[in-house]
Amino acid sequence: MNHCYAFLTALIISINLGYGQSPSVSGEVYSEDGEKLLGVYVQLNNKQATVTDEAGRFVFKNLEAGKYILTASFMGFQALEKSFTLAEGQTFSLNLELEEEVTQLSEVTVTGKSEARELRESTASVAVLETKDLYTQSNNTSDVIKQISGVNVRQTGGFGSEAEVSISGMSGKQVKFFLDGIPLTYFGSGLGLNVLPVNLMEQIEVYKGVVPVHLGADALGGAINIVSRKEYSSYLDAAYSFGSFNSHRANLNGQFISPETNFLFGVNAFYNHSDNNYFVDVEIPNEFGNPEPARVRRFHDQFSNYLLNVYVGVVDKPYADRLILSVRYSGLGDDLQHNAIMAQPYGEVVYSESTRGLSLEYEKRQLLPNTDLQWYGGLNHTAGNFTDTTLNAYTWDGEVYRRRTDGGEISASRNLLQLNSRNAVSRLNINHEPWKNGRITLNVFTSWFQRTGEDPVAAEFYGQDYYANPTVLMKNATGLAYEHTLGKALVSYTALKHYAYSADGYAIQNLEFQPNQQSVSNFGYAQSFRYSFTDKLLAKASYEYATRLPDEIELFGDFTLVRPNPFLKPEQSHNANVGGQFSSKMLNIELNGFFRHTDNIIWLRTSQFFAQYQNLLQAMIRGVDAEVQFRPFDFLKITANATYQDIRNRSPRQVTGSVDDRYYDARLPNMPYLFGNGEIRYQKNSFLNSENQFSAWWSANYVHDFFLFWAVDGREELKNTIPAQFIQNVGISYALPDNRLSLSLEATNLLDQKAFDNFSVQRPGRALYATLRTYFNKK
Repeated sequence: MNHCYAFLTALIISINLGYGQSPSVSGEVYSEDGEKLLGVYVQLNNKQATVTDEAGRFVFKNLEAGKYILTASFMGFQALEKSFTLAEGQTFSLNLELEEEVTQLSEVTVTGKSEARELRESTASVAVLETKDLYTQSNNTSDVIKQISGVNVRQTGGFGSEAEVSISGMSGKQVKFFLDGIPLTYFGSGLGLNVLPVNLMEQIEVYKGVVPVHLGADALGGAINIVSRKEYSSYLDAAYSFGSFNSHRANLNGQFISPETNFLFGVNAFYNHSDNNYFVDVEIPNEFGNPEPARVRRFHDQFSNYLLNVYVGVVDKPYADRLILSVRYSGLGDDLQHNAIMAQPYGEVVYSESTRGLSLEYEKRQLLPNTDLQWYGGLNHTAGNFTDTTLNAYTWDGEVYRRRTDGGEISASRNLLQLNSRNAVSRLNINHEPWKNGRITLNVFTSWFQRTGEDPVAAEFYGQDYYANPTVLMKNATGLAYEHTLGKALVSYTALKHYAYSADGYAIQNLEFQPNQQSVSNFGYAQSFRYSFTDKLLAKASYEYATRLPDEIELFGDFTLVRPNPFLKPEQSHNANVGGQFSSKMLNIELNGFFRHTDNIIWLRTSQFFAQYQNLLQAMIRGVDAEVQFRPFDFLKITANATYQDIRNRSPRQVTGSVDDRYYDARLPNMPYLFGNGEIRYQKNSFLNSENQFSAWWSANYVHDFFLFWAVDGREELKNTIPAQFIQNVGISYALPDNRLSLSLEATNLLDQKAFDNFSVQRPGRALYATLRTYFNKK
């Protein structure tokens, strides 16, 4: 690896020596609050012109020595002009800060703001993370969103393991994930949140309270929407990362657009792989069968996933602002290493799946007067294979210590299961502005899912192939919202939602087939307010009565570790939020308080051999989260956030099965209640008087210790406790002008701390990664 680093360093230096032969000018354009601006028109001596790229950068090359006047203009901002003189062979760099343009017209003030800032200052309690600066790093979405205040991510192992996201006390499937407004589960497991590369996206929106109707799904109290890259230029972006545990990540994103016809053709592709063979502390039976502590590498835990997405279409046509047809193929291969509580290792259980999909998206502004329309329709077919046939029983060192006479490592029947799933989705979104200060939004989302299977091994055990029976789930979520601006400072957002589903499934209990059909229809509603005291200080408040419908995995199981439960009821919750924001060029502060009261909580009950989703608890959640961003200099950004959440059981003893009420008002077990993050990032866009960019960062994640089981049971000194964790990461990145070539080096869990997440499952220790990226953009 050292030879590789040396070669890459020499390559960067040799390329860098090729610049500076003739004068050049480069720089970056950003707003007053430090946000980089895409599409700023930059002109030099009224002759040459360009626009800034996704990183807010511009460059003029092969210039002659002499005097120059540079101007930068952007809608909603005041034009800026700079004069300078270039000497022979000089490379000149400057950063431009554009001030928002405020125009007074008959007592109406018009202020220009970036889209990200407008979203942050909307009525929603939302955090917006722009991902362009992260393209050079080895990141997945789950690595990034855990840095946001109020958000905690827990995984059941290494790369590719299931990720559970908590937002303001809501966790697991209570939090919905979207890709451009479409539920992420629709795209198959190969595009899960835990394995989705950051290079595919433009920004991440984290909704902590009321979920706006345009997302169109049954989120209970939080949602994450991933906005994909939509660059209207020809570009090529390729990256490759390699590192510890035989980890490899390759990304390719490219697009060609014809300026004459506005026709575009693009490709998104990635491949990820990791052996996940990090060290874990376990117990292994000795020659007498007694367990002894041991430190071994995980075995049989490889994970791979991939995507190939090809799209064609047109933009900026009279009949469509955007009309795109996409065809994709994605999938994964996953070795199942252990059960949910890391109590039993598996040595041969594997699951793989592949998804073929077709989708069409249409967008037209002003389709009718003051009316915009968006529509998305898609079809998917997923083929899955689950194998659990061995009679071998393994220990944590990968050795076979005995042979069973029957049953697999997970199931009593053993499995050689082939699954076939088909689903379809439709999302219609209409925005209408009947008058100047009002906007009406209608969103209708409909999905259909069917799954059948075939398992000759299980059929021999049961006497018939139960998996051949189809499971069918149909969902519909309809939302209607009205947003109104009252005066200059107050904005109101009112929404009415309707959720409905029809499920036809079955369970196998005591070797008997038990079919079940059910349908549900529920209403929800929401009200939000935002009040701006000044252009820098605002406050928000919101309330929502929300419903979350059980999904296909909760109802029908995954036929691997999760058993079906077709009798589940929807979750319902009263959610309230209140918060405030202060924003300036140097300092941003955000404070949020939240309250939740949830009924019929669907939670994953685990045992040594299987897991199943069940309705059990009522819970009350109270908490607060805060974030501070400080930018003392243009090149330095410091971020810190913290979250405290108090999640209490409100179920009577009749529900918990207890003989008394000792569990009432007890804190829910295995749930972190105090955690926080911090980051210090140095980014110099004109490094050592060159056009190159250098970045260095340190980040940390802290989770306070918490009990694995109920705190009211047993003696405190004997309780199983997830210890406090303070995980630190560092990295550096060096990029040539326009990001034509960049190299980053990272170390995660720098001090090799022992880390745990779900059900005390051990996470990876120290890991090292290197990422090489090249990027070309033709404006």
